[in-house]
Amino acid sequence: MSQTFYYRYSNSPTYHSLMPQLSFQGVNSKCEGCPALKMNLPTHTILDYEYKDAPVDILFISDSAKMFEGEFTAFRPQEYNIIQRELARFSQNWEVGYTTAVKCPNITSENLSTGIKKSCKIHLHDTVDHYKPRLVFACGKVATTLLYGKAKEESKIRGKVDTLVTEAGTEFQVVPIIHPFQVVAEPKNAYLFRTDLENALNNELLGKATDAQVDHTLAMSIGELDEVKAEFIDTEMDLAIDIETTGLNFLEDTIHTVSMTLVNRDTGELGRTLVLPIDHKEAKLGYKVKGVFMQFICQAMANKKNRKVLQNAGFDLKFLKRYGVDDVYNVYDTKLLQHLYKEDVPKSLADLVYYYFPEEKF
Repeated sequence: MSQTFYYRYSNSPTYHSLMPQLSFQGVNSKCEGCPALKMNLPTHTILDYEYKDAPVDILFISDSAKMFEGEFTAFRPQEYNIIQRELARFSQNWEVGYTTAVKCPNITSENLSTGIKKSCKIHLHDTVDHYKPRLVFACGKVATTLLYGKAKEESKIRGKVDTLVTEAGTEFQVVPIIHPFQVVAEPKNAYLFRTDLENALNNELLGKATDAQVDHTLAMSIGELDEVKAEFIDTEMDLAIDIETTGLNFLEDTIHTVSMTLVNRDTGELGRTLVLPIDHKEAKLGYKVKGVFMQFICQAMANKKNRKVLQNAGFDLKFLKRYGVDDVYNVYDTKLLQHLYKEDVPKSLADLVYYYFPEEKF
C-alpha cells in the first residue's frame, strides 16, 4: 500500500518514517474574514494539497492539525497506526491520502464557529478536488460537519456511504466514521472503527455489495391469506417478526403492517415472508378482513413449536397486546442478544443489519 502525502523537513527520522506531515503555505486569500485568523493559534492556514497531482483511492480527513515533535500532522502516531493496522488487513495497493477538515490547528467542535466552517469548507472542497479520492473517510464530528455543511446525528450517518459534490463539481463517496483517537482513548471502540472501515472498503472499492433479494407475499384479502397461512400456523420453523407503527405510543398509535418470515434455525435458510397490512392508510381493510388477519397473527404467535424472534420485543409486544394478541410463546429478542454479545456497539435494527449483513443493500 502506498502513501500519498507531502513532507516537511524533519530532524526526527522516527516521525518522518511514521506519518505524513502537513506543509505550511501561509495565510491564503480564501481565508479572508475567517474568525480563526483572530484566534491565538500556533499558526494559521496549513494547506496540504496545493502541489498534489496524482489522485488517491482513499482520503482520511481528520479534524484539525496537531503538533507532534515540532511538526503539524493530521493524525497523531497512535491514530495513524490504528488506520494503518486496519488497512493492512487488505492486500490491495491503494493510494492513501491524509488531510484535515479545518486548515488551522487546534480547532475542535467546541470552537468551530459558523465563520470558520464557511471559510474552511472552501479549502476542504479544494482538497477533494486535488486528491480526487474514490472514497473519503470523515473521521469525527468536525470533519463530518465540514463536509455536510451542518451537524449530523452520528447514529444516523456513521458508517453509511453518501455521495457528495464539491463546488467545483467533483463527486465523491464519503463515509463518516469515529475518529481513531476514540479507539486510542477507549479500545472497545475498535470494533466500530474496524467494521465501518472494512464494510466501506469491501462495498465501495472492492465491489462486494449486492442487492438484497427478499421475496415476500403481500396479503390484501382473506383469500390471499388462506393460500399461505398453513405454512405459519403449526410450523417448527422459527418466525422472525417485525411490525411498523405510526409512532412510539402503543396506547395512541396504530400498527401499519406486520411481517413474518420463516427461518430454518439449523441452516439459516429463509422460507416465505408474509406481510399483512393492519391499519395502513393505503390498504383500507374492512373490519372483517382485519379481524381475520389479527386472528391469524394470534394463532401464529401462540405456536409452542417454534421461536418468535423480534427486535426490541417489548415494544412490538405492547402493540400486539393492544390488538388482542395475548398468548405469545418462546420469544427471543435480538436487541437483548446483542447486549449480551457486544455490549459496546449500537443495537438498533438498522445497525444489526449493517453489522451482520454488511454486503447486502436493502
